[in-house]
Amino acid sequence: MLFITCVKVNPGMVEEARKFGDKILKEPPKGVKFLQVYHTLGRYDAIWIYEAEDAKVIEDFLHQSRDVSTTETWVAFAREM
Repeated sequence: MLFITCVKVNPGMVEEARKFGDKILKEPPKGVKFLQVYHTLGRYDAIWIYEAEDAKVIEDFLHQSRDVSTTETWVAFAREM
């Protein structure tokens, strides 16, 4: 399954969020493969695009990020052309 997560760093937690992001990208949870990571200007601070076996895997690792960020995650489906 393909997932897109929009990340908003909590106030005063920039350094902690960077450390969390570095760790999760270097050692993703089992069953998660990051495809693209973008830093953005605007409503969100980062966009993560990744594949995972199922939503439960995503739920577990996103709960770990709650102290440093808030997230919004979507399941994405390819559109047939």
